[in-house]
Amino acid sequence: MIDKARAFITDNNLIPPGSRVIAALSGGSDSMALFNILLALKDELGFTLEAAHVNHGIRGKEADSDEAFVRDYCDNKGIKCHVLSADVKKKAADEKLSEEEAGRQVRYDFFASFGSDVLIATAHNLDDRVETFLFNFTRGSSLKGLCSIPVKRDNIIRPLINCTKEEIVNYCNSNSIPFVTDRTNSDITYARNRIRHNVVSELTKLNPGFLWAAGRCIDNINEDEAYLSVLAAEKIQSAKTGGGYDISFLSGMPDSLLRRAAAQIVFDYTGFRADSRIIDDIINAVRCGSSGEKIQIYGNCFLRIRAGLLEKVETPLSETCEIVLQPGDICFGEYNIRFEKTASLPDNSKKVNGLSNIMYFDSDKIIGKITVRTRKEGDTLSPASRGITKPLRKLQNEYHIPPEARDTLPVFEDEAGVIGACGCGVDKRVAVSTETENICSITVNAIYRRKTADYDI
Repeated sequence: MIDKARAFITDNNLIPPGSRVIAALSGGSDSMALFNILLALKDELGFTLEAAHVNHGIRGKEADSDEAFVRDYCDNKGIKCHVLSADVKKKAADEKLSEEEAGRQVRYDFFASFGSDVLIATAHNLDDRVETFLFNFTRGSSLKGLCSIPVKRDNIIRPLINCTKEEIVNYCNSNSIPFVTDRTNSDITYARNRIRHNVVSELTKLNPGFLWAAGRCIDNINEDEAYLSVLAAEKIQSAKTGGGYDISFLSGMPDSLLRRAAAQIVFDYTGFRADSRIIDDIINAVRCGSSGEKIQIYGNCFLRIRAGLLEKVETPLSETCEIVLQPGDICFGEYNIRFEKTASLPDNSKKVNGLSNIMYFDSDKIIGKITVRTRKEGDTLSPASRGITKPLRKLQNEYHIPPEARDTLPVFEDEAGVIGACGCGVDKRVAVSTETENICSITVNAIYRRKTADYDI
């Protein structure tokens, strides 16, 4: 394993001499193998080594025990260990994220705090890479998403990305390297665990060398994507003018390049990771070339075709902005809103009338159409969970909604009045009950702007 890792690090120039390397150390088998391999190679390759551990605050005493294990191990090896304690559950609730996404943000923000000149080594392996490939495949990803986990991105390096989980565990066992086991890794309620335990195992029965074959496929996809991305970047520079991007030049590009160019243009203008719907709308607009046509990126942010250019334009989101909800997704300001019919309540049904980003309504109690808008003077709400009626502005204050967000948060109403407000709950008039037969739901998520143009289109 050490020889294999040394060759991979050298071939990919992952750790230049003189580097400061911080290993992400969870205490699991992957990270413990990585840490010990880097420990064995640091003097030979001429780099310094430290460790970083994040206690996500999710698994209680078990997580605290993992933290203590990592601290003690680093102390025994004479390696400095940076530890962050975080409340990922709270972050997920506050920012309307899944716990998995909130945890990922916490970890990578922590890594970023060390500076861009520090190399962060994570223990992603070949199994992780293949599972991510399969996960993105099921979502209909194009080449960029199928590239899966890269060997290196910015200052994040992955020295074990071509090693299997089996190799890593055997290395730990053969060298008496202790590690902890996260019980959630076997919980198949998580999509990635289902892929790991069900899908990969079945594909391996078809081809015992499946992981290696999939790894070769991913490498080939990465080569193709890198070439197409370079071509697209060159085309973008040629199309760029002082006020936007030349439509006539863009329209001459094949779809494979225009798709990448459109994604990069959206990111450069807005910092927003465009989905396939937005990219398709841009391609269609460019092909048609109709002056005045606008493509919504989010809320009040659009790309517009005018005077032969593709340019960014923003329109104010005012009180008068009202949109009738239809089944499906829409963008409203800084939020994505999903409206759908729901067959039944989730397991945590006792919480559905509270402050979750998912609001459930009794469809039969709704009068007319549902519209979404921003707050108006005089709005009131009777939260089903409290049995009171108060001005919406007072409820927003009581629920500690930041003042700067109160005028832009979505408010939902039917033809009889307000039925719900993001962060304040559902009105008792339309709340679900034991007698409810037909249910609809509204999910509100903040649009997350990624720090890198990592497109999955």
